Amino acid sequence: MKALIEAQEVLDQQELSRIILFKIQRKVIYAIEAVVDIALNSGPNPVQNEAIAKRQGIPKRYLEQTLQMLVKDRILVGSRGPKGGYSLAKERRKIKLSKIINSVSDNETEKKIFNSHLSQSIILPVISNIKNKCIESFTDISVEDMCKLAKDKKVQKSSSTKVDFVI
Repeated sequence: MKALIEAQEVLDQQELSRIILFKIQRKVIYAIEAVVDIALNSGPNPVQNEAIAKRQGIPKRYLEQTLQMLVKDRILVGSRGPKGGYSLAKERRKIKLSKIINSVSDNETEKKIFNSHLSQSIILPVISNIKNKCIESFTDISVEDMCKLAKDKKVQKSSSTKVDFVI
């Protein structure tokens, strides 16, 4: 939670557009939004992708692909059928943002950009090192931290029948 507060303070001190050095992939943002949404809205029944898409403004077809990646990496559990949907595979405090980011990041596209010898041997390793350090900083932030922040900022209503994850 401390890392999250420190990151928030940095964002409060500077304009977001000035500190973003690299473009964050849209599917990374969608994945984090979806997992936090599921954590905030989980109950005895799974959270349906249509509900997530509506609340977060994410295209349904795109969201489904992202959710499937998260299921594959055991961040979420998917269930089929009319009352199917998604729930957390583990407790909120055990799901780190770095795991979500690594689950949906597209590293192949990044490698295609660096096609010259100079880029492959010099620039890519430097940028990869910086990216890895950045992602490593997300290991200190859990979904639980994000949910607490959402609650503190009254971003989303919480209901009384919350279930962290289902076994």
